[in-house]
Amino acid sequence: MEGFYHVWFSTKERKPSLEGDIGESVKRLLLEIARSTELDLIEAETNIDHTHLLVRLEGNQTLSKAMHQLKGASSRYIFLAYPDLRFDPGTDAFWQKSYGWRKVEPGELHAVRTYIRTQQQRPHRHG
Repeated sequence: MEGFYHVWFSTKERKPSLEGDIGESVKRLLLEIARSTELDLIEAETNIDHTHLLVRLEGNQTLSKAMHQLKGASSRYIFLAYPDLRFDPGTDAFWQKSYGWRKVEPGELHAVRTYIRTQQQRPHRHG
């Protein structure tokens, strides 16, 4: 699965949990997890209830394993740092189970990076 991937996923039940300092903290956390797991996370941005990433997979890396690592580890850390965000005490999931993705061709990288970087400027469409 080598290549570039635009990935997006939402908070559980699309709860508006990623505003302000929490969103910035989550973005830093995702970058730290990627670095520690040797995942090339090129861009990351949050917007109220969802996150967009641009990742580059190499060698035998798979998107499903990368997302499992990012979403799983970040859920644990988020709940430790922000226990009030645990809406459902019966689960350790901060994120919805699924995620969307599409492969990005090299010629599309600039446009996708710009799209991800400008997430906070977009109107919130869910609620």
